Amino acid sequence: MREPKAGRRTAYALLACTLVAGIVVLLEAVLTDLPGPALPVWWWVSYAVLLVVQLIATGLVRPPARLPSAVWLTALVALALGTFLLYPDHGLTAALLVVSAATVARHASTRAVIGVIVLQSVAAVVAITMIGWPIADVVAGAFVYPGFQAFGALVVHAARRETEARHELAETHAELRSTMALLETASRDAERMRIARDLHDVVGHQLTALALELEVASHLVEDRASEHVVRGRSIAKQLLEDVRAAVAQMRQGPEDLRPMLAELSQNVPGLDVSVQVDASVQVEGEHAQAIVRCTQEAITNTLRHGGATRLDVTVGSDETGTFVHAVDDGRGIPRVVPGHGLTGMRERIEALGGTLNVSSSPGNGFAIEGRLPRVLE
Repeated sequence: MREPKAGRRTAYALLACTLVAGIVVLLEAVLTDLPGPALPVWWWVSYAVLLVVQLIATGLVRPPARLPSAVWLTALVALALGTFLLYPDHGLTAALLVVSAATVARHASTRAVIGVIVLQSVAAVVAITMIGWPIADVVAGAFVYPGFQAFGALVVHAARRETEARHELAETHAELRSTMALLETASRDAERMRIARDLHDVVGHQLTALALELEVASHLVEDRASEHVVRGRSIAKQLLEDVRAAVAQMRQGPEDLRPMLAELSQNVPGLDVSVQVDASVQVEGEHAQAIVRCTQEAITNTLRHGGATRLDVTVGSDETGTFVHAVDDGRGIPRVVPGHGLTGMRERIEALGGTLNVSSSPGNGFAIEGRLPRVLE
């Protein structure tokens, strides 16, 4: 399971808090005469398992088993609470409760966070009451424990919302870039078609008239002048054919996908996008638009769902037609449920006679492949 850079920084900060609590307890056991945990072996075992589960729950390491994130979060809360209850006398072990609440706030709903804070706070207050803390300290703990947990959860929740807002902005930016690229292409195509029409209607008409005039002239002149008139008529006809060929090429010229896709892949927040376009790719019109839209949707899908840091897009061609393949390094999901974006992409490609395949599995990211048939000339 991989997390975006901002999420990893939060995970490392939470891990540092847990490590500090363990280091302080260790130093006190080695350097002071404080009694320490009542069951030191059990406390250290619980603490060690807590560290491992925290690394998995926060996404810093891949889990050994493909379990839902809710399982790891539940285990983290249970271990944090258990580790605290094994040594409630030490004030710093309460930091483990803050870490667990903040971790849940990073991945779960607000209702789940409130439930964790209430559960841990009640258990902590009961624990310090049972070990004989003064009533004033117990009352203070009833406010301090939930207060610090709520503060940690709010800080992480704010960072989470900021990350989500950046992702939403990146999605909108990707869609805007795609639309701008297509509008630029449409404008360029319109200008090319206008020039082609002008060449055909004006220059073509004049050359046709010139050829006809020379044809008439060839029947009216004699001797050496006739030879030059015939040659001029031949040149006019050849020039007319060249103009018609140029007009046909301008109307049917393929699109250059490289600048359009490069525009899409630049400066995507939190995502490194690599685009490779094979030199053999020759597409135009709706096919070019479909490839651009497919790439844009792959970027949007990765930002929205993938939890990835890199996306590789390859556009190529083979004997069957043109294909676009996109794969990211995100966490993946067991089952792909197409949303509006993927459904619209599939409809667009199938309308052109192509196919779209979307695959994913836990730990292996998303893979999208769209295929368009070769256009018969």
